[in-house]
Amino acid sequence: MERAARLAAEAAAGRFSRELSHTHRGLELLQTITMAANQATTIGQAMQIAVDRISAHTGWPLGHVYLQAEDGSLEFVPLDVWHANDSARFADVREATQKTRLPVGTGLPGKVFNTGRAVWIRDLTAEENFPLAEMFQDTGMKSAVGFPLLIGPGVVGVMEFFSDEQLEPDEKLLEIMTHLGAQLGRVIERQQAQEGLKRSEIYFRRLTESSLDLITILGPDGIIRYESSSIEATLGYKPEEYTGKNAFEFVHPDDTPRVLHAFMEALQKKGNTPVLNFRFRHKDGSYRILEGVGNNMVADPAVGAIVFNSRDITERKRLEEQFLQAQKVQAIGQLAAGVAHDFNNILTAILGYSDMLLMQFKADDPHLGHVAGIKQATVRATALTRQLLAFGRKQMLQPTVLDLNTSISEMDKMLRRLLGAGVDLIAIPHPQLGRVKADPGQVEQVILNLAVNARDAMPRGGKLTIETNNVRLDEDYARQRTEVKPGDYVMLAVSDNGTGMTPDVRNRLFEPFFTTKDKGKGTGLGLATCHGIVKQSGGHIAVYSELGMGTTFKVYLPRVEEGVNISAGPVEESTNLPRGDETVLLVEDEPMVRELGASLLSKLGYDVLVASNGRQALNLIHADRGRTIQIVVTDVVMPEMGGKDLADSLRIISPKTKVIFCSGYTEDVASLRGDAGASIIFIPKPYTMSVLANKVREVLDN
Repeated sequence: MERAARLAAEAAAGRFSRELSHTHRGLELLQTITMAANQATTIGQAMQIAVDRISAHTGWPLGHVYLQAEDGSLEFVPLDVWHANDSARFADVREATQKTRLPVGTGLPGKVFNTGRAVWIRDLTAEENFPLAEMFQDTGMKSAVGFPLLIGPGVVGVMEFFSDEQLEPDEKLLEIMTHLGAQLGRVIERQQAQEGLKRSEIYFRRLTESSLDLITILGPDGIIRYESSSIEATLGYKPEEYTGKNAFEFVHPDDTPRVLHAFMEALQKKGNTPVLNFRFRHKDGSYRILEGVGNNMVADPAVGAIVFNSRDITERKRLEEQFLQAQKVQAIGQLAAGVAHDFNNILTAILGYSDMLLMQFKADDPHLGHVAGIKQATVRATALTRQLLAFGRKQMLQPTVLDLNTSISEMDKMLRRLLGAGVDLIAIPHPQLGRVKADPGQVEQVILNLAVNARDAMPRGGKLTIETNNVRLDEDYARQRTEVKPGDYVMLAVSDNGTGMTPDVRNRLFEPFFTTKDKGKGTGLGLATCHGIVKQSGGHIAVYSELGMGTTFKVYLPRVEEGVNISAGPVEESTNLPRGDETVLLVEDEPMVRELGASLLSKLGYDVLVASNGRQALNLIHADRGRTIQIVVTDVVMPEMGGKDLADSLRIISPKTKVIFCSGYTEDVASLRGDAGASIIFIPKPYTMSVLANKVREVLDN
């Protein structure tokens, strides 16, 4: 009896010892795998360690791992982690498994996912829901065990093992594997977080490096801790040349106090700073204009600095200044042209009455000189209004195809007299110069104005060079100057070696009434007029100048392929005006001009009818059907009905009546284009009585 009790006790002790040893080895396995997996740098390494250690512990010949797909689909993806004690034996199984994604609920991983617990398949031959079951059976596998890899209660992966024996469930092993699954799940979670963080760092670093903006990390002391690689393209520095320097060393001295003040204010409050513009030194020594905004993250232990995003806006600022300058010039030009337009009517009246008086006085009349003085002053005023209209691009142009070399050659003697003996005039004409289409008189005015300015910039004499050439202004040039269209141009360059000019003077050069000359020595309209003439002719004018180094003006006029027109030259005025007896209808809303024109034409023998607008003129025509009106002289813009509408009506009711238009405003002429095309007959205001009389006779005779 005692012996039986002793044997039972010894057997129980043996079982306990074996269970204790089994439990100890299980805990040792759990500890070993957990420590090794925690030291792994990737999920794959951690899983490989676990599969190898478990296979060695259990003696199972084949082990493998599935992870849940990261694309959000409810599928398990085979991880290329295997333990196979005979690689040749399991080669086909491994290759087939690596190509198979298992939906949730399918196969061993699917069953583990559904239950959230370990699944033990005692007999693979009796398992219906198991892809590749026959292939595994062909390798001799009879049993399979799947353990969940858990993050919290969620299954994120499955570790599966296969045995060539039919195994009964081992509850102790299952318990250990459950703990191990939780530990490995945490390893997966940590590794996924680290890999996600690494991917995020790579992603944002690449974003930062590919950004055109500058991203600067500034310490509270103003030292640059980090700079994006875009600094090289923007400011010429490599990031490593820039990092560690004090950012304020690169700020323009005039902007430093303002930037420092903004930086100190930014340190006092969290969040974004106001937008700041300042000049920053390029590696080549020039300054670029940066616009940026900062974010105070000094209190954030992960950053501990101010993050400053900035971009180069130098080009944008230049374009803004060009646009503002163009707007200012346009506004002043509109005002000047409007004044000139109204003034032309007054000048027409003064010129006309002067002519009428001159026609009445005899050569020895003591008042003749006074009237001649009035007319001379009026002519000077007329020239001034033309300059104002030229600046505002509203003048009347009579474009023709020109050879600029010929124009310069014909002006040579006049230019040499104008420049004086102290200035050496040199002409460099291009031998095969293209043609331009422009008003010959206006082109001469441009050359004269540029030559006079060059002369005045060389008070002690010097060299004036006039050069012509064929050029092409490309897309890059046009991008730098928004008002320029790419294409073929003829260039006229006027260069001097005089005093040059400062950037401030250069920026205001084409403003009307701006002049650096002494009072009484210039109106300030010369270059403004040149600018207006060139622009109205479809061209572009540029200036290059440095103080003490001289100045070059370059005029670009569009090149044309037409032949040069031969000019008949100006018509000389005469006091012996042509006469006639035809009926003339004079339509003019300005009373003085209307009365003056009617008086002159009546004295020359014409039968004159007058009207103050187109509507009144039509009423006159309808009221007197028996009278034939051979010619109508009409202003363009008038109240109730203008000259264009009047002419349109005349083409219907009196198609043989000829029409002469009068205006001092180029936009008035533009409004006439249409059915009449280029065949319109036009007298620009202000005009003399001689011009009016000759034009009426010329149109009637033709």
